[in-house]
Amino acid sequence: MREIKESESFGAAVTALGGYRAIDKAMEAIVEGLYRNPFGFDSHQNDWCSFRYARTKRIDSIPPLIVIFTIEENGDVVLQHVEEDDNPYIE
Repeated sequence: MREIKESESFGAAVTALGGYRAIDKAMEAIVEGLYRNPFGFDSHQNDWCSFRYARTKRIDSIPPLIVIFTIEENGDVVLQHVEEDDNPYIE
């Protein structure tokens, strides 16, 4: 079964957003989707890096988030970073 892991930098980014309880509701849907099909999310790739990302909309008092993750060869997902999404087109 696929595992969802967190990098150290992800934990620091969560702390900067107010902790896990502050963003838990937004992360639930993303984590569920990552268990089902992490390859279904948008990706970015160039000569230097490759990653996938997921965006959330605002949920109550939780701002929209962007979550960056990578997929290991065995299918496990590593959450790399999370931050507020300042894209004006996502509500």
